[in-house]
Amino acid sequence: MGWLLLAICMAFLTIIGDIQLEERQTARTAWQQQSGQLYATQMLMLANRINDYRYNRNPGDGTLALSLLALPFTPDPRIQHRLVQGRLWVWMPEQPGLVDALRDRSRGSALIGTRRNGQLVWLSGTASGLSAPADIPDGAVVYLN
Repeated sequence: MGWLLLAICMAFLTIIGDIQLEERQTARTAWQQQSGQLYATQMLMLANRINDYRYNRNPGDGTLALSLLALPFTPDPRIQHRLVQGRLWVWMPEQPGLVDALRDRSRGSALIGTRRNGQLVWLSGTASGLSAPADIPDGAVVYLN
């Protein structure tokens, strides 16, 4: 009788443990998606504000001071940008959910990629033929505009 009771308790605890593990994984996935959406929103808004600034000005190559852009938030410090020969590069290190969120928030833009071996590689895996600025680290997610 004691062994039967022990077996039932063990089965019950195993089921409870599996349920808790599944709940933790679901919570972690939701957190990663929300974080990715936040970073994607910040990257795209930064790109939009820089483009608005460039519309009537010619800032040249380099970075712009964030104070010039009148952003309604302070971007995550890992989000960087650089103007190079008329192209705007906005990037940050890969984060869980970032690529999917960027693709979603930009309505499927083809101008999203990663830096690999000094090259910008589109999400399709095709090399863009563009040499990425040297300060973009390998593996970073890049939005090109």
